[in-house]
Amino acid sequence: MTLRIETERLIIRPMALSDEDDLLEYQSHPEIVRYIPWPERTREQVRSGIEKVVETGKYELLEDNDYLVLVWEVKSGPHQGKIIGQSNMRLRSATDQCSDIGWVTHQSFQRQGYALEATRALLAYAFSHFPLHRIIADIDTRVPESAALAEKLGMRLEGTFKDGEFFKGSWCDMWLYAILKSEFHA
Repeated sequence: MTLRIETERLIIRPMALSDEDDLLEYQSHPEIVRYIPWPERTREQVRSGIEKVVETGKYELLEDNDYLVLVWEVKSGPHQGKIIGQSNMRLRSATDQCSDIGWVTHQSFQRQGYALEATRALLAYAFSHFPLHRIIADIDTRVPESAALAEKLGMRLEGTFKDGEFFKGSWCDMWLYAILKSEFHA
């Protein structure tokens, strides 16, 4: 099965080895990875990450901890073919039909609606192709832009967790946003 989602401006697809240069641009940027689980990556680390994702080749969320890593490729214009961000999804519980979702946008393509476009399309795809009842986003409270995006997607704030995660050497507060399949409107 090949997973490919098209929006007005993007092709959302599995990562490929040929994406290395574009991924390196934002995965090595200190401000972009500041609140992302990985550190600033070297070319070798980016390549290794891509190889792991490609080797796994997951395109479905059916069993606990199945995950998707999808890139956002620009469809047309001067940046046609460029990878400008990515979406990650992981099935937290098959029994509870619950997945989490996350996103990251290249520093030169932020505040242009790409994350909203890609994430809305992925939510629609996930709810229609996988047995999901609920999708959640754990958001570091130091990133209000991600919370604003979650709200634009129709997700609701369900809680704030004080010192909810030990992240890169210190405790941070976390917001939990969620949306049910019955609440989502593409």
